[in-house]
Amino acid sequence: MNKTLTGTLEELKIEDWIWIIYLFITIFALISNIFERDFIIYKNKLSQKAYKTINIAIFIIVFFIYFYFVLLTYKRLKSIDNKITYKDMIIKNANFIAACLFLIGGLLYLFTELISPTDFDVNLS
Repeated sequence: MNKTLTGTLEELKIEDWIWIIYLFITIFALISNIFERDFIIYKNKLSQKAYKTINIAIFIIVFFIYFYFVLLTYKRLKSIDNKITYKDMIIKNANFIAACLFLIGGLLYLFTELISPTDFDVNLS
């Protein structure tokens, strides 16, 4: 097997694990929603702390996943040779930009979760 094929197979193994992690992220996001619902209805401060902690943990994990994809697309971008087509070059550049934007978005979500107030009043009327 050549080096490129082996590297691609290794990347796919990592992506398989990332999808498993996303499954757990989904489960924890649902649990977070239960705690947030409890806080909104009953003003339970422990539920508020629980959902904020879960959300922060989720965003930290997602940030590192997005960072991995930025590194991966950057590596692919740097491996461009002279024989690549213009279309493939555009696709690789677009993938890198998209990965960077996801990383920035994940960082912004983490930042807003960290700085959002923990003692806000919820008006349901």
